[in-house]
This record gives sequence, C-alpha cells and structure tokens, in this order.
Amino acid sequence: MRGFFAVLATTAAGLPLLWGCGTGDGLPTTEKAGAVMVSVEPGEYYRHRLKVAPLIHVRNPPQMAVWVEDSDGTFLETLYVSHRTAHQDWRRAPGDDAVPGEIRRPEALPVWSHRSGADSAAPPDGMSGATPKGSYRVAGGERAAVVVFLEVNHSTDFNAAYPPDARRGAANYSGGPWGSGQPSLVYRARLDPSESGSPVELELAGRGSPDGGDGELHGDLSGITTARSILQAVRAEFAAGSVDSQA
Repeated sequence: MRGFFAVLATTAAGLPLLWGCGTGDGLPTTEKAGAVMVSVEPGEYYRHRLKVAPLIHVRNPPQMAVWVEDSDGTFLETLYVSHRTAHQDWRRAPGDDAVPGEIRRPEALPVWSHRSGADSAAPPDGMSGATPKGSYRVAGGERAAVVVFLEVNHSTDFNAAYPPDARRGAANYSGGPWGSGQPSLVYRARLDPSESGSPVELELAGRGSPDGGDGELHGDLSGITTARSILQAVRAEFAAGSVDSQA
C-alpha cells in the first residue's frame, strides 16, 4: 500500500529531536542508519465508522502509540503517538459539559500513557501527529537490543463483551457511550541488532485496561473481536540508511 510516513526520534533519552525534511502531515521523513524502524499495515477495521450526529458518520483512523523499552522493561522513548492522545485534544461528546482542554479519555492508550508518564507530563510535541490514513513507518533512536511496542485503539468500538451501556466500575466499562468499547491492543517484539537482516513481526501481546485505570498489559483477550483486525501487520527492523518515505 502507498502512503508511508517516517519519524526520526532521539538518539538517546533527553537529547534534542533530530528531524529530517517534513511532510504535509507534519511528520519528518529522513531515516538514519541504525534507527529503529516500525512499519504498520492497516487492517480491515483500520478506519472505524463513528457517529457524530444523527445521520452523520465519519470514518476515523485509530489512536496509536509506538515506543521502545530495554530488555528489563525500562521505558526508553516514544517514537510516535497520535496527536489527540498526546495533547488530550478530544472532541466534546453530545451532552458532555466538559470544555475543550479538560476532556480526558484515559481508556484511549492506557499502557503507553502510564509507562511513558504522559498521564502526568507535558505532551510530547516532537513525536506526535495526525494518524496516517494508510500504511506508514516510524523511526527512532539507535539502540542496542530493545523491545518495540505498538498500542492501538478505536473510539466507540463496541461489541457484546464491551457494550456502550456497561456500568462505571464494571470490568468491561470503557468510558461510557463515547468511550473506546473494545480496549486497546498492544503488539510487541524484541529487536536485537545482532540478529538483523529481516524485519521482525510484532505479535499481539495483550490489551490495555478497558477504563484506563491502570497501565498493565493484560493477557486476557476474551471478548476482543473486530479490534484484532484494526492492523494487518506490524514489523520492526533496524534501518540500513536513508530512504524515501513516500513508498
């Protein structure tokens, strides 16, 4: 599929962002040799039908975050995160009294939010952007062996196990009628430079908390249906050098 995007993040925690030339979506394109590359291929349910008003629907891409941790589980850096999640820039739901800027959706990407500290820190301007409409890549800093994560979630992605009328406090409560429905899914793979050569497939490792109450990676995937098809494939590798992001 066409429509690749690339983000070049930091080479080490705390260093300034190193950007390449920009794209119309505000995502940089240059990929540096040795950077962690993550390729994302949308699945059948990548674009979700969201009702915004009577007789009015839009097709929304999901919220996503890509990050790396070391082999001991220490968070290293965020490579990419959807703008709305990073900045809590959520649209007001019908009947919602909250004003823009005060709306919170802790159920959106709870694993990334808790592990990165984004639930209590300033938004990560450098690596956030609109969710791409098609396949895309992100690239991050040079590392030794790392564990690459991707978390993905849709709003109002309800099913029988995660209905819109689930009561607050119930195990399947996901934020109410305008919450996420099915919880976020987390994909994971270990990437080792000594084993480079071909991309590594990220496997579905678990889900986030339905209501965003914790940042744990839960292994119970019962009740997850269409959310499994938001993404068709996620792969990670170390970049060999600069490439054209518009593949």
